[in-house]
Amino acid sequence: MKTIAHNLTKYFLLPLILASLACSFGNSIATELPATPQETLQDVDDLTGPSIGYNGIRFVLDPGLGSQLLAYDEEIASPSGQVAHYTRFALTAEEYCQTWCLMVYPVSEFEQAFGTFIFPPDGYGGGAAIVFSAQEKTLEFQNGSGERALQAFGQMSYFVGSEALKYVYRGMSSDGRIAVYLQVPVQADALFFPTPTLPVGGNVQEGISAHNRQLAKSLNTLEASAFMPDLTLLDELVSSIQIQVKE
Repeated sequence: MKTIAHNLTKYFLLPLILASLACSFGNSIATELPATPQETLQDVDDLTGPSIGYNGIRFVLDPGLGSQLLAYDEEIASPSGQVAHYTRFALTAEEYCQTWCLMVYPVSEFEQAFGTFIFPPDGYGGGAAIVFSAQEKTLEFQNGSGERALQAFGQMSYFVGSEALKYVYRGMSSDGRIAVYLQVPVQADALFFPTPTLPVGGNVQEGISAHNRQLAKSLNTLEASAFMPDLTLLDELVSSIQIQVKE
């Protein structure tokens, strides 16, 4: 086991903010993040699939998704100093969830520290909004259920393209004690297209909204195998999750 101890000043679970957002005409927007609750990255463990077991959390990682995972034991402190712990699984070493992550949270710890539990892209001290959603589906795991979708996040609307789309799952255990969040970047041929050009004098916001609505309709017609990774593999990962709550 390797131990890493350092403080991070960022949004809670920064899958919240895209590394760059496409603005109205497809350019990148750099977003300055305000100060947020202190988060600490503590322990890292290397795990080998396909059967993953770690601190009461079990699931199956299909070889098509990867063969090894990193397990992080992390914590976040509220402004009052109360601490909530959680577990993050990642395919690559990242200080927070930038790309691929599976997060498991004990809900009561967050309620005690922050007064409530919230899923990404909302954050404790700031966050982003869901600006795009498609392929929505109810999905159960071994001892709970939730919703999966293909989503994009941001602090303003933008033309959604191949760099922004993520498979996202948010679920709760049947007893409401555990929350599960999965985020995986996805691609599809329908996402590779030139940035739309708005007519001079056109309504920028309406143009963006119309484009994203049409993209959602297109993605909703696709089979799971049209995406990379195959959405079936991701659904199966979710379905395999089983969490034993420590008393």
